[in-house]
Amino acid sequence: MDSLTLAFNGFIEYLTEVSDWALSLHIDQFVRVFWAFLFLETPRYFFTNLAVLYWWMHETTMVEPAEFGPETPLVSVIVPALNEAETIGEVVRSLREQTWPNLEIILIDDGSTDGTGEKMQALAQRYHLRVHRMNRRQGKSAAINAGLELARGEFVVLMDSDSTLERSTVWQMVRHFEDPQVGAVSGNLTVRNCNTSLLTRLQAIEYLLSLSLDRRFKAEVGILSIVPGAIGAYRRELLGSVGGLEPGPGCDSDATIRIRKLGYQIAFAQDGICRTTAPTSVPKLIRQRLRWDRNLVRNRARKHRDIFNPTFANFSPSSFVSFLDTFLFLAILPAMWLIYTVDMLLNFKGDYDFILVTMLVLHYISMSLRTLIGLVVCDFEYRRLPLLLSLPVYPLYRILLKLIRLTALTQEIFFRTSYRDPFAPAQVQAQMEVY
Repeated sequence: MDSLTLAFNGFIEYLTEVSDWALSLHIDQFVRVFWAFLFLETPRYFFTNLAVLYWWMHETTMVEPAEFGPETPLVSVIVPALNEAETIGEVVRSLREQTWPNLEIILIDDGSTDGTGEKMQALAQRYHLRVHRMNRRQGKSAAINAGLELARGEFVVLMDSDSTLERSTVWQMVRHFEDPQVGAVSGNLTVRNCNTSLLTRLQAIEYLLSLSLDRRFKAEVGILSIVPGAIGAYRRELLGSVGGLEPGPGCDSDATIRIRKLGYQIAFAQDGICRTTAPTSVPKLIRQRLRWDRNLVRNRARKHRDIFNPTFANFSPSSFVSFLDTFLFLAILPAMWLIYTVDMLLNFKGDYDFILVTMLVLHYISMSLRTLIGLVVCDFEYRRLPLLLSLPVYPLYRILLKLIRLTALTQEIFFRTSYRDPFAPAQVQAQMEVY
């Protein structure tokens, strides 16, 4: 018998031991050992995904683009770009294919050095677009604000220059403004480079679960508090009334929160699909997530902490619940997993390896069911078999994300690292108001 066969047999024997151990636990012992999974993870994620599946199953009709009349509102699409000469043409093509007939495309070159500005000018001459060039890099927020000054549309769509839209995306988002209480609309993000590597497939699973399903749930119950920078729509005058986008990272969540504080709702366009490019290496992923996660402290715990104050003039129970949900499951939950790990090591040290393996299996089962729900509800153009084959690694990927989040929170709480993030140029960093 060769060594590979011996190793495989040993692995099977070990899994059998783990299974026998788990099945031998009484119900009270099982609850004691796996309390974090049962009471923290399952109610928040699995049950809410089941709710989304229920809503999807009971939708009476598919919403299709309507016939447009002569009074169709003008929509301005603003695309800020920094050194995106290779992708800006594809972005414009996806915009020119939109089913919304009254569209104004505004390209903003944020001081690019790779020929992006020249490529924009060529596209403008060919397709009659509007182009604005900033002679010096000012950052994404300044570029978008420059676009807002040029925009003439009743509604504006903001999107990244490395993303493309499905043909009906603008219509799927703008139709939500038929409700006068809706101030902004989140698009639905998918990973365009899903099949590049295991890492991008894991991000595709994450986007499916944490963005597509989770944001659908939050929008349905009225607690959605972020419109992603990659794709979102706003009432132009409303976005202008809150001062546009402030400089620095987290400008998208900050603008969304300010709109919520005025009493408006945030909608989610499930079929407003935007394909975005995900990081292809672990260092790039870490840098991206550190920037995202620091905003939990920067925007919610500091800048907009008045949402927790019942005496605040625009206090809203839904915004309070929205912030509470964010803190519980983005800040407290990762910390609770550290507490859980210490609990297991102190009280079940002899069985810790069995507990760890069983926990990974439980997460795998949960993630598999949730992913299947996501694939059914969202019906994205993913190659499903490679995605499903990546699921055994996904629990480990989530551990990495939790560690990144804890690092980001520590950095921001003690060092205010977001104010030195290169997302904004040095001269812009110096002008940021510190909270």
